[in-house]
Amino acid sequence: MESPPKPTEKRDTGRIVMALLIAAIVISVGAISFVVYTNSQATKSLTIPAIKAGDKVMMNYIGRFADGRVFDTSLLSVGLNNALYPKSLTYSAKSNASYAPFNMTAGNYGQGGTIKGFALGVIGLHEGDRVTIDVKPGDAYPVLSQYVRPIDVHQQISVLDFMNDLQFTNTFGTDAVPGQSYKHPFWGWDVVVVSVVLHQVAIRNDPTIGQVVYPFGNPNDLAKPSGWPVTVESYDQSASDGNGLIVLKHGVSQADVYGVKGMDSDGSTFVVSGFNSTAGTFQISKSDSSAGYNGEIAGRELFFEVTIIEVTSA
Repeated sequence: MESPPKPTEKRDTGRIVMALLIAAIVISVGAISFVVYTNSQATKSLTIPAIKAGDKVMMNYIGRFADGRVFDTSLLSVGLNNALYPKSLTYSAKSNASYAPFNMTAGNYGQGGTIKGFALGVIGLHEGDRVTIDVKPGDAYPVLSQYVRPIDVHQQISVLDFMNDLQFTNTFGTDAVPGQSYKHPFWGWDVVVVSVVLHQVAIRNDPTIGQVVYPFGNPNDLAKPSGWPVTVESYDQSASDGNGLIVLKHGVSQADVYGVKGMDSDGSTFVVSGFNSTAGTFQISKSDSSAGYNGEIAGRELFFEVTIIEVTSA
């Protein structure tokens, strides 16, 4: 005998309608909130005026080369952190108090201003922006020819050299004595005083074939590597009409361009800035702090990561 069917439970239609109504309200409120937020952000961006020429701009910046190395910054945290922010060859650390926001006038470049690409690069930005300004070489720091020196990879110098007695004393730190041997302060090999006549000193450079010298610095200094090895390839006292000829081989390659620094015979610092395998030459670019010239930066593309802190309209 079959059991009678169970009565069907009635749905609470009122509760269902109420739940749907609440969900619709929540969705509507969320949509309205999103529209209000979006419109407020748009209104906010429209109310911040773009930087124009003549405006005073305060910013923080990190100046980098294309390989990411930092050559300058206004931020102490960047200046002190060499692990996250590797520095350029000639980067000069400042005192902690000297790291401070940079102030400039937008559009003002040349005398009394910044480099052209940087001065024009901030125009159109807004207070609060954080962007990277790409400054091409033609709008960056110019190359000054008096600070650039080409050197033959296979360099030739005379065996005999001549100077007056005062120059000798200033160079070697003592008076010239004929027949006496001295250490060359730049090349590092022995020199012999051949003669001293009427205040004129003749010296003979006296290296040995195969000798390796380090005139531009010590590349094996782990803390501050600089320079490269120079090898004496040949030595001929009878060449060049009796003045003799020494041929040197510089241990420089394309890989050293903007990767090696050193100090020249005049005491100025430099970086290797070029290499021409066809011509058999390389180039060094010197720096002159008194003139505000940096051979590592001149003529290169630069990238400035800037954060605009404050803008004062002209």
